[in-house]
Amino acid sequence: MSASRKQTSTSGQDRPDSEPADSDSTLSYSALSDPAPSDPAPSDLRPSGRIISVRAAAAITVVATVVVVVSVIGVVCQWRTATTDAAVERTRDELRREAGAIVAQVFSVDAARWRADRERARGLVGGELAARYATELTRPPADGARAVVWTPEAVGIVDAAPDHGDTLIRARVVVTPVSPAPESPPSADDTEHRTVTARFARVDDRWVLTRVEVLT
Repeated sequence: MSASRKQTSTSGQDRPDSEPADSDSTLSYSALSDPAPSDPAPSDLRPSGRIISVRAAAAITVVATVVVVVSVIGVVCQWRTATTDAAVERTRDELRREAGAIVAQVFSVDAARWRADRERARGLVGGELAARYATELTRPPADGARAVVWTPEAVGIVDAAPDHGDTLIRARVVVTPVSPAPESPPSADDTEHRTVTARFARVDDRWVLTRVEVLT
C-alpha cells in the first residue's frame, strides 16, 4: 500500500512536469514558423514615382501653354493679314474708280466759275500738294486760257496700302483759249496728253491728292 501510493504520487507529480515542456515546444515552433515582419527598407519609402509624375505634369503644362500661345499668335497673324489684304484691295478698287476724277477736278478750271472750281480743288488736296499749289489754287486760269479741262483716260495702281496709294494716270488735257474779240471766230482748242504719277492719302475715309509729278 505504501509502495503503491508512492508510485501513484510520483506519477501524479510527473504529469504536471511534462505539460510545461509541451507548451514550451509549441511556443518555440510558433516563433520559428511565424517570424515577425521586418521594417521596410529605406529605398522602399522614396517617393520617386511621385516626383516623376509632378515633373511630367509640369512639362505637359508648359508644352500645352506654348502650343496654345503659338496657336493664338498664328490666328491673330492670319486675321491681321486677312484684314490688311482686304484693306489694300479696297484701296486699289477705290483709287481705280476715283483717282482720275480727283486729278481732273483739281486741275480743271473755267474762267466763268473759277472761284467755285478752285474751292472744290482745295478740298481735294492735302500734304505736299496743298502747300505747293496753295497760291495757284486761289487764281483764275492762266492768261490766255478760258478753260482747262482734264479728262482721265487710264488709271493704273503703282502701290497700295490701307491708308495711301500711288497711281499712274494718263489724261487728255484740253485748253480753250480766250477769244480775241467778240466778233472773231473762236480759237481752236489746244489738246494734249499728260501722264502723271499721283499719290493719294485717306483722310476721314476719303481720298485726297497729296503729290503729283508730270512725266510727259
